[in-house]
Amino acid sequence: MKYKSILKGKTSLNGLSKELGAVQPAKNGIDVEDISQTNPFPIDSFPPLFRDLVKDLNSSLKFPIDYTATAILTAVSTAIGTTAKIQVKGTWYEYASIFACIVGSAGANKTHPIKLIFEPIREIDKRRHDKFVNEHNEYINYGKLTKAEKELIPTVHLPILDKSVLTNFTPEVLNKRLAENLRGCTVVSDEMATFFEGMNQYSKGDQVSVYLSFWSNQATTIDRIGNPIPLFISNPFVSVIGGLQPRMLSSAFPVQKMNNGFFPRFLYAFPESSLKQPISDIENDENLYSRYKDFIQSYINSYSAYEVGGKIESRILRWTPEAKTFFYKWQSENCELVDENQNTIKGEIITKYDNHFIRLALLLQLMNDPQSESIEIKAVEGAKELCTYYMNCAFKVLAVIENPVEYLKTLPENKRLFYKAIQEKFTTAEAIQVGLRFEFLERRVKEFLKDTVLFKKVKQGTYEKIIKSE
Repeated sequence: MKYKSILKGKTSLNGLSKELGAVQPAKNGIDVEDISQTNPFPIDSFPPLFRDLVKDLNSSLKFPIDYTATAILTAVSTAIGTTAKIQVKGTWYEYASIFACIVGSAGANKTHPIKLIFEPIREIDKRRHDKFVNEHNEYINYGKLTKAEKELIPTVHLPILDKSVLTNFTPEVLNKRLAENLRGCTVVSDEMATFFEGMNQYSKGDQVSVYLSFWSNQATTIDRIGNPIPLFISNPFVSVIGGLQPRMLSSAFPVQKMNNGFFPRFLYAFPESSLKQPISDIENDENLYSRYKDFIQSYINSYSAYEVGGKIESRILRWTPEAKTFFYKWQSENCELVDENQNTIKGEIITKYDNHFIRLALLLQLMNDPQSESIEIKAVEGAKELCTYYMNCAFKVLAVIENPVEYLKTLPENKRLFYKAIQEKFTTAEAIQVGLRFEFLERRVKEFLKDTVLFKKVKQGTYEKIIKSE
């Protein structure tokens, strides 16, 4: 069974068969392409500033385009928080929160793009932290005063820490941050495997279901023994981003837990190649990064949500007529694809792209114009392209989780032929010789051998295949 590239270019969703099997003509007469060819990140769907920054960091610092672009989407999501939402129709609104997972082998440069892209937000967090420390010290000192002394000065209240990025925290701290910071926050984890493992470390409660509610921005109450007043989070906004190695996918998303709805809520950036690149003398464009930093920090500082009666009053964006027609057509085709894959995990993945599409359109619109009042045609066209990419990546991740054989089918032809030709157990030198038969360069062969989904290192210079030949 082969996974297909969907929504690519002008390709219709309708061409994907129920089983995602052999290539078939789409209903509009255009063939659906095989994902094993390419699934490039559609960086041209980004507004110019962000597009140029991603390309510049790829050229100068060798940051993979897929990773940097996904980090930017998540960082912009963090900056926006609950300040803006889109009215899909009637009472259906969506915020721009996203769960993102970038997938690549060790050394694939997953951490650095996230760190650099989130640096402008961390700078604001640091200033807020320093301010909080000073105010908290004042509060402590105020508490030490006598009643008579307190009457001579203004009352000092317990300060609240306004923090956008969380990295090391307990569930209780996350709930507290969300209850106090109505704008929301983002979980940034270098290793998503650690994040998943730690979900239930501090509590016997089901933290997965909590995150499902957060993803949907559903009001949540937290009841704790010893606290007579429940914590009420009226409008939780949480985004998530982190890196994960392919070999950790099965443990992060075990098959027996794939039916809880957590897996389909993630956008996966899983490029065909995530090879570590050598350093070059090309310098990054500091002006581009400075403009990006200014965009993020200006939005956070200028477009503050405000509280009315304990709730957030968010700016509401609505579709332009052209964008609405475009989205409705896309969503109709997506419904057909969901129906073709009923009662499967693929179907669950596809159905969540209604939400992903809307959120990505909102992000792209505000990236283009932070003061927008409408979702325009360029934003929905870009959202469609992003959905193509992320859905294909989700299918690739699913292939790794369910069956490495399916993962092997998603690889380029020369890698598949190499894998079939190589002996069950082999040396690095033997692999290099086999690679020459398929125009597979030596350094590419050595990098491919690091794929722990397909190969096991027996000892130095000796490997064996995990998928045995028939």
